Amino acid sequence: MRRSPLVRSRPLPRSALLPRLRPLAAAALALAAIACSRAPPLMADAAALTQAQRALAALPEFAGRLPQVHSAALFHDNEIEIAVVDPGDDAVLHLYRYQQRRWQREESMQHTCVTLRRSPQQRSDDLALDRIDFATAARVRANWYQRAHGVPGALADPEYDRLSGVWFYTRDHSRLAERGRDGPNGGKPDGAAPSPDEHDAEDRGEWATGPISGQDGIGYEIKFAADGSVRRFERLR
Repeated sequence: MRRSPLVRSRPLPRSALLPRLRPLAAAALALAAIACSRAPPLMADAAALTQAQRALAALPEFAGRLPQVHSAALFHDNEIEIAVVDPGDDAVLHLYRYQQRRWQREESMQHTCVTLRRSPQQRSDDLALDRIDFATAARVRANWYQRAHGVPGALADPEYDRLSGVWFYTRDHSRLAERGRDGPNGGKPDGAAPSPDEHDAEDRGEWATGPISGQDGIGYEIKFAADGSVRRFERLR
């Protein structure tokens, strides 16, 4: 007797299905575990950035002396680059790189601004490490992406339009440029000295990124305050 097609399409018993489903379930659980254990990008992880800053200050070559950062620090999704003044010779700079939770000292170079640094009348581009908050880079990154999501086409090409890095400059160059447009004294009478608040603002430095580029060549300039919040966001002409 021919078996009905309905008989052939009858579902398998649960006992027969379980051996087939177990490998699939195990694979799904493994993928979920990998996704859950994958660490966020360094530049997005405020706690990891704070740990990196503490690790830099604790390096044996500083022997309890506070590192002096020169000019800028660059934060990437997987590393940090920073130039530090040699604690024993302020005419020398060392480039440090942070990867996989450890600092490595790489090349050394001459400190070209050492004469400014040694002059009490001049303001150098060196800044004590404790005046910088590495964790702010995570807030800058988050704010950049928040604004970029609102710009059509800004994140369409991850190879070219994504955020490549966050910079911290040891001096607020935007503020200095604004002061320069107002004259050498920033609009104050000749001989007037900057207020303590203005000096403090410069000492806190400046967070910066590249502009946000969208479709049809439309770009937006984005500027950040010392705490990582957006200070200015406007379309470029």
